[in-house]
Amino acid sequence: MRENPFTVIFGMEPQSEIPRKEEYHRVISDFENAHPVSCAYVIIGVRGCGKTVLMTSIQNHFSTKKEWLVIRLNPDLDLFASAISQLSEHIHLKEEQLTGADVSVAGFGADVSMRSLSDRETILRKMLKEADKQKKRVLIAIDEASNSKHLKTFSHSYQAFIGERLPVFLLMTALPENFSALSNSKNGTFLRRLPRIKLEGLNALLVEKKYGEIFSVPEETALLFSKTVMGYPYAFQLLGFILWDMKKTEIDEQVLAELDAMLYDGAYKAIWDKLTAKERAVVCAIAHSDSMAVKEVREEMNMEPNQFSPYRENLKENGLISTGTYGKIAFTLPRFKEFILRMEQYTA
Repeated sequence: MRENPFTVIFGMEPQSEIPRKEEYHRVISDFENAHPVSCAYVIIGVRGCGKTVLMTSIQNHFSTKKEWLVIRLNPDLDLFASAISQLSEHIHLKEEQLTGADVSVAGFGADVSMRSLSDRETILRKMLKEADKQKKRVLIAIDEASNSKHLKTFSHSYQAFIGERLPVFLLMTALPENFSALSNSKNGTFLRRLPRIKLEGLNALLVEKKYGEIFSVPEETALLFSKTVMGYPYAFQLLGFILWDMKKTEIDEQVLAELDAMLYDGAYKAIWDKLTAKERAVVCAIAHSDSMAVKEVREEMNMEPNQFSPYRENLKENGLISTGTYGKIAFTLPRFKEFILRMEQYTA
């Protein structure tokens, strides 16, 4: 029997991936351009929307190019030390190039993290200049960016690097709320102006087609599968994984129960925990609304339009609701309504 073509592991490129071709080619074509429109992008979207998968596929593309050096940094670690350590495998500075940096050639590796910030920034700058001499471009990838001291400090230096026309490119992923906090922090102007690629739901027709190909089911069954996951990449993988694992080609109560449990553990509980008390009250009111009318939800919350609007916009920005139909409001995530009603009971 073939192995399961779906994966439940975040960030792993699955065999059954539905590629984000438009977003993928946007970054690739810009970074490879002799005169890029932007040297940096941030991919944002709700948890489980495929941010890391897209970033990884872009990384893999550039990793095959001899003129590119690709490094991936952990935002929770010293970004300068990590960048220097990884680049030192490809860029070797001579001892005289390190004059003024107060560090020896043997300083790369663990010891470099003990050097002062100015020393580390100087070393990284010199390594980027050396990469430029060698006609190399450097791609720095940072997954799950957040409002951390490491990232704020590094972003200031990166802005200086591109101002000096050094061959360095930056690609980050972030949850909308985390990037908003980071870009709105003091001196966050550069990050606020960073081009954002916001990942929306997958193309429903492509999801339907993929399910039909893998499970060899009739069109109407594949359509039901597609409607169930609502274009949410994580749910697309989960439902496929469950059906394959259970050797089923229909969605029954057992499948739905397993899907709900995995959505809870893998994404929805973390989303719920990030909501404020008032945001939880709003999503509960939405879940209880039969008409999904904004006016009905607002009146249930006893809020005036100007009071309700900020919560609606914040939930929309964070990828939890859509307001595409005038006067209406709807959840963007599959079975999120059922999850909210359950959480309301648990926390009552």
